[in-house]
Amino acid sequence: MRYVSLKDARPGMVLAYDLYDSFGRTLVGSNCELTAYYIEKLNDYGFDGIYIEDELSKGIEIEPAISPQLRASGLACVREGNIDGCQDIAKRIVEEILDRGAMSLDLADLRTYDDYTYAHSVNVAVFCCAIGMGMEMNEEDLTNLVTAALLHDLGKLQIPNEILNKPGRLTQEEYQIMKSHATLSYEYISERWDLSAHIKTAVLFHHENVDGSGYPQGLYGSEQTLFTKILHVADVYDALISKRPYKKPYSPYEASEYLMGGCGIMFDRTVVNTLLKYVPLYPKGTEVVLSDGRVGIIYENSGMHNLRPIVRLMDGTLLDLARAENFDITLMVPEGTEQLTEEAERERNEMIKPLKRYHILAVDDMKTNLQMLRGILEHLYDVTLVKSGKQALLYLEKNPRPDLILMDIDMPEMNGIEAARRIQEMTNWEVPILFVTALCDRETVMMCRNINAAGYIVRPYKPVYIKSEIKRILTGRSEIE
Repeated sequence: MRYVSLKDARPGMVLAYDLYDSFGRTLVGSNCELTAYYIEKLNDYGFDGIYIEDELSKGIEIEPAISPQLRASGLACVREGNIDGCQDIAKRIVEEILDRGAMSLDLADLRTYDDYTYAHSVNVAVFCCAIGMGMEMNEEDLTNLVTAALLHDLGKLQIPNEILNKPGRLTQEEYQIMKSHATLSYEYISERWDLSAHIKTAVLFHHENVDGSGYPQGLYGSEQTLFTKILHVADVYDALISKRPYKKPYSPYEASEYLMGGCGIMFDRTVVNTLLKYVPLYPKGTEVVLSDGRVGIIYENSGMHNLRPIVRLMDGTLLDLARAENFDITLMVPEGTEQLTEEAERERNEMIKPLKRYHILAVDDMKTNLQMLRGILEHLYDVTLVKSGKQALLYLEKNPRPDLILMDIDMPEMNGIEAARRIQEMTNWEVPILFVTALCDRETVMMCRNINAAGYIVRPYKPVYIKSEIKRILTGRSEIE
């Protein structure tokens, strides 16, 4: 069997591997002969390629790391946020891989955009299992590691789709929201007593780098668990080789170069080296172009042939690139894959550049209102909560000034208008005040204007509106642009 790009698919080709939709349902079965209609529908579903059987690929066998049925079940459990189901799937993944004995990671992932988050978690689980096996973990540890992989991105279910699937680089603000998914994933599972601390820790810290530059806490490698280091490497590798709305996939070779270049900075070297024992740099059955212009498909790629594979040329002859007489022949970068360019790295560095963290002081006598504001704003801003105008004045006497004060108007003892007047005198009118009120009558509006408030928001409000108002006041730009 061999992989062909869907743009090169032709009626009459015979499928070698079942194709599934994002819910694990079979679209077209193996051994089915393609028609123009099938090819059109597969394009509509967003498939990039298929596996076919033909004379050229005879003798090339590629087995999935786990069965299609188990993959579909895992995808469904992640989509539903089913923690119990993910625990069961993790156990079954480990059992299948251990029973199989030899790991095969040649089969390309044929997923589409809409199931990326779910299929990604299953793929990361498989990579984690491969690394864990290579590091001689016992079955219990392997199962816990794979469980962490299935659960690590559940927080993304709470991230808006317009950010998850944005067809371009994220802004710094959007990147901050995206970064919150690790904490959200941890919060989703934190109360589960039946999940080990190793699982929860790995989920929370799977974006930590060994040099301390990661998030959410900037832990150094010496402070990280082995589970954390393994999950980080597997997560990044699968993200690199995946097609996304904003990027083409990296080839396994380019992704491996990225991992090796990041050893000691982002990644643990031992973990990376272990993964690379199982990752074929040039997967079997994929078409390649040689530097001398000839075209072929990868026939053998294990051991010494991982870097210099055996290629079956289009006339059926085999070319062993590991032989001395072929050392001058190289493999070209596959068409349709991303390359590690300086421009791409500059764009990424701009996105991850630390965002100025504005400080907001929220003043409200209702605890539920303060908790709601914290939930809306804490991923974008540093938020301090106080329950009265008097507490706000005491806070300002002893602490640096915030960048913005979010003030409830209707409070006992000292209402928001009076508290704002005193704050303005104390801060020489340098701190903008955004009022929150349940009323929208003329008198309330005039009080806000007379005190030169930066703005006012009427409850009940939508989170997107309060974020937009705060951003307008702090930066002069709207959240919705």
